[in-house]
Amino acid sequence: MARFALGRGEFGLIAALRRAAGRARGPWRVAIGDDAAVLRVPAGSELVTTVDALVEDVHFRFATTDARSLGRKALAVNLSDLGAMGATPVGCLLALGVPRHAAGARLDGFLAGLLAAARASRCPLVGGDTVASPVFFASVTAFGVAPRGRALLRSGARPGDRVLVTGTLGASALGLAWLESGRGGAAHARAFVRRHRVPRPPFGLGARLARRGDVTAAIDVSDGLVQDLGHVARESGVAIDVDVARVPLPAGAARVAAQLGLDALASALHGGEDYELAFCARRTAPSAAELSRKLGVPIREIGRVRRGRGVRLLRDGKVVQIPGSGWDHFKAPAARAEE
Repeated sequence: MARFALGRGEFGLIAALRRAAGRARGPWRVAIGDDAAVLRVPAGSELVTTVDALVEDVHFRFATTDARSLGRKALAVNLSDLGAMGATPVGCLLALGVPRHAAGARLDGFLAGLLAAARASRCPLVGGDTVASPVFFASVTAFGVAPRGRALLRSGARPGDRVLVTGTLGASALGLAWLESGRGGAAHARAFVRRHRVPRPPFGLGARLARRGDVTAAIDVSDGLVQDLGHVARESGVAIDVDVARVPLPAGAARVAAQLGLDALASALHGGEDYELAFCARRTAPSAAELSRKLGVPIREIGRVRRGRGVRLLRDGKVVQIPGSGWDHFKAPAARAEE
């Protein structure tokens, strides 16, 4: 029998979830079992909260993902937001909608994936809600803590700051395109598919950057690098120049993109769902190479903050146009895996 069978009814499902989630420790005085969870916010800290929803046929399709990967992703996208704020995760809530006819294996897989991610990130499930729904959906609210007054914001960038990014960009967009093309599991495309299905944001890095004092602004790359840096530029009242030659692409991106009739650089600039961290640092901050060594995460410097507005793409110092646009729920015509 499925571990989280719907046949036990709503309260049977909640009881099974409570057993699987285990007892929340640390700052949680009350978790699953009461009308609400109770959190003790550590002295000298501020509470940071975020919420993301995954709705079937809007953010994902089971034709291009599996339930366990979806469960991991449901929490990962929230961890990415917390990391971008410089917060350390402490717990999460889950609002889950499941069709009455849903296979038990699908529910099992989703919850097993989410709980595995919760354990690995020390972000325990402490409550939520379960409902019957016409489609499968999951909305996760995650909580983190940051030292008072030290959260990383989009509004702190200043002219002269350097713009840096972790990891590589474009793999998720190419992975989704590969899945939707129906080309199968070619070995050279597997890493791209995996990046799309199960993002691994460097969420622990944000808190370390916030403690440094020379990082001025940050955002996670979820809707596309250009669009997300545009949010930083707008909130900070500045302009950002990106050297497209320095944007880090994953190994093999050109080959996969060519097979799909796409441009690897455009996927990196506009594709989104990479859940890497883009941040601004003062001119006096260590080099990207030194930060990489100190923090144990690949980091690349890709641009500068200047006076003005908006985001410019440069190649050899000249403005270039690379067509594409980031994700927008109310403009996009087709389903996409995550906002």
